[in-house]
Amino acid sequence: MKTLRSSFFLILGFAVPLGYGQKNTKKFQPGPVETTVCKVLGDPSAYNNRLVKVRGWVSEGSEYSLLVDESCDTDPMWLAFAHASAPPQLEASVNGTGTAGGRDSKGRQIPPIPVHLVRDANYMQLMHYLAISAKGKACAGGPPLAFPPNCITYCVAATFTGRVDGVSNQVHEAQRKRSSADRIDGKGFGHMGMFDAQIVVQSVENVGAVAEFEIPESRSTPKSR
Repeated sequence: MKTLRSSFFLILGFAVPLGYGQKNTKKFQPGPVETTVCKVLGDPSAYNNRLVKVRGWVSEGSEYSLLVDESCDTDPMWLAFAHASAPPQLEASVNGTGTAGGRDSKGRQIPPIPVHLVRDANYMQLMHYLAISAKGKACAGGPPLAFPPNCITYCVAATFTGRVDGVSNQVHEAQRKRSSADRIDGKGFGHMGMFDAQIVVQSVENVGAVAEFEIPESRSTPKSR
């Protein structure tokens, strides 16, 4: 028995150093920076290729998907989802020349931080409200396709965690000086490259929705709420 115990501790003595000698090849990835949409849009290059957590309203249509903070005095942020997922109303968009990733102090290309979309209950709740709103907005284009009509639309807000892709300082300054009459240079992100930053969403939380208007079954005109 004594010999057995000695052999056991001898094995442990060899096993522990081997464990400590192994190299950890997993690259450390810092957690998201809690900030605001306005701060990101104010200095896109400072947040480029970083994980952030921001809150805003979702605004979408057939050619746009935006994250809006009404306190900003700039254009909104393009809202994208990892794995090329798209919100219900977005049908088509032509991407600009903005690219994900960055460069180090020596000018070498840094690959974009990988993000993986978490399709949990919060994500499904967001998509639920957006899908209802997509059907509701269709009522404005003609008679409802279903009866009774479902013409409710929602203002939907949520907290998003994801990677920011931002333009360089040079492009950002040029965009700030551009007037509405100037031609779009397409050097940003989103549809036609019109936006200085985009967030590629990894996860969603704290979803909130407020009904904008509803057409009751017994009436043909919308009622404000």
